[in-house]
Amino acid sequence: MPAADLVVQGAQVRTLDPARPRAEGFAVLHGRFVAVGDAREAAAWRGPRTRVLDLAGRTVVPGFIDAHLHVLASGIRHVLGVDCSAGSVAEIQAALRARARETPSGEWIWGVLFDDTKIREQRMLTRDDLDAVSAAHPIFVSHRGFHSHMCNSQALQAAGVREDAGPPAGERWGRDPDTGRLDGVIHSRAQRIRDELLPKPTPSQRREGLARISRMLHAAGITSVHDAIVSAEDLATYQQARRDGDLTLRVAALLWHEHTEALASCGVRAGFGDEWLRLGGMKLVADGAIAGRTAWLTEPYVGTDDRGICAMDPRELADRVALIHRAGLRPCVHANGDAAIRVTLDAFERALAARPDPDARLRVEHCTVVDDRIVARLKRLGCVVTPFCTYVYHHGDKMRFYGPRRLERMFAMRSFLDAGVPATGASDYMPGPFEPLLGIQSCVTRTDAEGRTWGPSQRITVDEALAAYTRHGAYASFEERDKGAIEPGKLADFAVLAADPGAVDPSEIKDIPVDLTVVGGRVVHGE
Repeated sequence: MPAADLVVQGAQVRTLDPARPRAEGFAVLHGRFVAVGDAREAAAWRGPRTRVLDLAGRTVVPGFIDAHLHVLASGIRHVLGVDCSAGSVAEIQAALRARARETPSGEWIWGVLFDDTKIREQRMLTRDDLDAVSAAHPIFVSHRGFHSHMCNSQALQAAGVREDAGPPAGERWGRDPDTGRLDGVIHSRAQRIRDELLPKPTPSQRREGLARISRMLHAAGITSVHDAIVSAEDLATYQQARRDGDLTLRVAALLWHEHTEALASCGVRAGFGDEWLRLGGMKLVADGAIAGRTAWLTEPYVGTDDRGICAMDPRELADRVALIHRAGLRPCVHANGDAAIRVTLDAFERALAARPDPDARLRVEHCTVVDDRIVARLKRLGCVVTPFCTYVYHHGDKMRFYGPRRLERMFAMRSFLDAGVPATGASDYMPGPFEPLLGIQSCVTRTDAEGRTWGPSQRITVDEALAAYTRHGAYASFEERDKGAIEPGKLADFAVLAADPGAVDPSEIKDIPVDLTVVGGRVVHGE
């Protein structure tokens, strides 16, 4: 028997392996677990060059998998963007002015992480707010939900947004309710401005962004990610990092659906790649954001007549889903509101009728507002869902827009699990915090940062939440044979926690330190 590269002993191991849920230690060889069991079984693999970690009773869990977040895009935003999460309009203006002073006239300024419900004024920024920052720069501020953006007059002009014109399909322009003048807010498909007008990050800025976000995620115990919108440039960055040996996250990339024809013509299928970088599917967007109140609902937001935005014509959506499924590339459709989810499931049914596949695992990204009929359809179609797990805790101040009855069927982890619908751990970062322990607490308690409870019928257990962030995430990318549990043969990805999430007060789960994060037997955080 060869000696292991690493032996972990003296631990409380939550394996997430139903055949052996608990262990005291394990051995790692060539990046995979080779033995999991009691102290004797782990020690049997020790050799003269084996590294031994004695964890003195600390808890080990499989590496967390975030099945929906914007990995590289968020890293780049941290590198290039201005943090607009400050507590007031004036503080945000000050941050933008500081960037304007060091930015040549005419160049764009991009603000990120803005959230109207987190500032004192409780409102969106207006073009007048941003015009007061600078008349020499186009300014573009993205809401944390990234389906709403705020522009100054120069940015509106550059984007071709005119007072006497209407928005393109799938987009909505805000106007002052008293004067009818454009107020600078653009909803939904305003990412066209970001993609077409904002300066492109350089290759070195892309690599810096990847390195920065990787460090942040590893510090939270995350070892695998599903990057929710990947461009050709993003994929090239990942590939270069993979070739250089610098890729420390395992990435399932959801490519933007416009690449479907090119991939299909090459015979590429979902799952193409290796244990570090693989094609997870093709991304489409059916509606807006739940945080920005643009999700497409059948019933209006509380106190309004607004039902959100249909971002993609249902016929176009159905045609694209059918094309993607026929090519074996797997559609992954962003659908928050119940109206958007229904047309997405209509499209899935049509695609599966034309090409049956009992294990297609078609994905509904977010799947936020549901009812019993939607859940039953998800189960019948074999769908995977990626609900927001940190939203109840972090975005409790937005729950008032939905009402108590609807909140009992939002972020519906209990309903999904009871019906046998695979529901993953997912944050959607930047729109929501990415820390899995915060997500686990939020799902277990359904309580926000102010102590208010929202939709308590959807609470799940700590064990169920851990499974969502591990086994279900692996299933969502067809990688359940390689990850999601600590068992022989699987990749040696794990996190060492200072306490057991199931043994602390549920309101303190988020505060448990992540002492070590290990990917393939290599420590990537904590040393």
